[in-house]
Amino acid sequence: MRKSNVLSRLLVIFSMSCFMTSMSFAQTYSVSGHVTSEQGVVAFAKVLLNPGNNGVVCDANGFFELKNIAKGEYTLVVSAMGYEDYEQSVSVSTSDVKLTIVLNQDAKLIEGVDILARKAEIPSGVNKMDVKLRDLPITVHSVNREVLDQRGANDLGKAMENVTGVRPRNTYGGFQHFQVRGMEQFVLLVDGVRDERHNISQSAPSTNLAAVEGIDVLKGPSSVLFGHSALGGIINVRRKQPTENFTADFSASYGSFNTRNVKVGTGGAVTNNLLYRVDLGMDESDGFRGLGHTITNGYLSMRYNINPEHSVQVSIQVNDDSYTTDTGLPVLGDGTLVPLMDPMTRYNDPQDFLDNRRYDFQVRYEGKISENLKLSNQVSYYIDDINYFSTESLTINETQDSLLRSFPFYFNHQTKPFQNQLELSGKYKLVGIENKFVVGHSISVLDRKTFRGSIDGPGKFAMISIVDPVLNQGNLFFTDHSYQARMETVNGFFGQNWINFSDKLKAMVAVRLDAFSGEYYTNQVDADRNLIEEGEVATFNALVPTYRGGLVYQPVEKLAIYGSYNNYFKPTRRINLADGTLFDPEFGYQGEVGVRYELKKISFNLAGFYLARTNILENFGGGVFENVGTGTSRGVELDVQGEIIEGFKLSAGYAYAFTNVEENRDGTQPNPHAGNRLRFAPEHIVNFWGSYELKMGLGF
Repeated sequence: MRKSNVLSRLLVIFSMSCFMTSMSFAQTYSVSGHVTSEQGVVAFAKVLLNPGNNGVVCDANGFFELKNIAKGEYTLVVSAMGYEDYEQSVSVSTSDVKLTIVLNQDAKLIEGVDILARKAEIPSGVNKMDVKLRDLPITVHSVNREVLDQRGANDLGKAMENVTGVRPRNTYGGFQHFQVRGMEQFVLLVDGVRDERHNISQSAPSTNLAAVEGIDVLKGPSSVLFGHSALGGIINVRRKQPTENFTADFSASYGSFNTRNVKVGTGGAVTNNLLYRVDLGMDESDGFRGLGHTITNGYLSMRYNINPEHSVQVSIQVNDDSYTTDTGLPVLGDGTLVPLMDPMTRYNDPQDFLDNRRYDFQVRYEGKISENLKLSNQVSYYIDDINYFSTESLTINETQDSLLRSFPFYFNHQTKPFQNQLELSGKYKLVGIENKFVVGHSISVLDRKTFRGSIDGPGKFAMISIVDPVLNQGNLFFTDHSYQARMETVNGFFGQNWINFSDKLKAMVAVRLDAFSGEYYTNQVDADRNLIEEGEVATFNALVPTYRGGLVYQPVEKLAIYGSYNNYFKPTRRINLADGTLFDPEFGYQGEVGVRYELKKISFNLAGFYLARTNILENFGGGVFENVGTGTSRGVELDVQGEIIEGFKLSAGYAYAFTNVEENRDGTQPNPHAGNRLRFAPEHIVNFWGSYELKMGLGF
């Protein structure tokens, strides 16, 4: 019943999109034209029609078309690199308008300027300032929609396989983990809004990418702009945005293990000022070894342009995802499988499941206060419910002919964060030096409850034959008995300033102050989750500064040498059973140097880094923990992206990271993990993706 209700809601959303699409054609006309110059066709010029802020980019032959334009008087503005801006009055009355536009070459055109600017820009969700990547002392990798489609990447883990220095992992069928530069500590963002699940549990399910336009990875500590727990970096998922012109896309695929995938989306204008985007995604698979999933989501975003300087956007996304879980196969002491064990058999209980239901709401305002000042405010709230029951451990018996389901595990995470981020950005000159800045305040209020319970039934601790197993060994059921609460409020005040000293030298400085307050307790409940007994409350309060500083030196236009130093902190959220207090937070920092070289169609980035985590909470067994850990990661990354020859595009990289657990001198006892590598951190990662498109449209 629950699944059908969600599908019904998605069908309603899709019906709304069809209705809006039909409305967009009522009493409207088109403005089209051809952009040329004395030198010939002008490809990819930007065309803007005001008022209404309707825009489009010309195709490779210089043609453009603006649809759904109401009657009225407008100003058409055309701009292209290397040409003077062009303006023309346009009157739309009773018919479509067709124009021929001739641009004049810009007399100030500098020899050697190329079209790399679009590739060198990074989205505001990561950058927060109108500064090109080549002028910033940071390392960023972006995966666009074209690459996602070519790779058939339907989930976040698959998408991250193409990012240098990032290792994605999947556990128990649906929990996605990511290590950036050898560190598991990162922050996931959706349109710039924190997804708190990953920094609490370091893993969570993620729905499919039907509504995603691209993904950006900012390497290294990023707490100064995005808050606590971002050591390895941040992963920002960018969703598709409302468009001025009508667009529609559809794709369907079928693959091995009965894998079916359908994506459908549409966008356009309801009126001159009201724009929309709707996407639906459905993904099903029986899966390798029966590790299947059923994923359904719907996304609706609407933007209202109050006037050319102010807009409000509302976005809603719903997903209902289910996974069959898989604990894997146990092995013998030498790492081999038990004789006669079939690696294609999934020995989990058939009743095991992982369900994730999520309702995500965002409202964003953007306004231009003056020529040099912009204001934005983004409010978000989501309800995320992860319900999990699975066989987490299989133990081989002495005769090696059966497996014991030795650890059935159940929990239900309910995460409900409210977040608001207010930002003022702009530019100014100080003693003749250009500056760009962003200052802001963020507040995050987290309500997280994890329900736990007892597991009973005839199928509990079942013994399963390795050969021809009977997987269903009887009913299993769980009964709630408690919930663990995490109630947190974080107020952050931050500022970042970029300084353009000269054509060759740029600098960036940033500071942040977080006021962190948390309450943690475990309450006892009955089977209906009614409160029986309240537990002791442990509190954690901290006022923590973080910072970033960096320089960029550009001896020639296409070459940038950069360096930066920045830090981070992360609350532990674990209670010390000895005194009922919380353990101290973890701290860390990164030093980085890099070289970025950009040609017209290809870019190279080489970066060396040293990352350190201090005050890590280590487990000594028997419920004993202590802040005695220090982990380091030092290495180098080489990243190559672009078009080698006409039609051949590639994204390739190599990352080396030497990670190590070290002793912390502040510990009262030796760290048992000292000398080991950090968990799951590979020393070498190589990634390559290439595509070649022939002129007749075929590609590889």
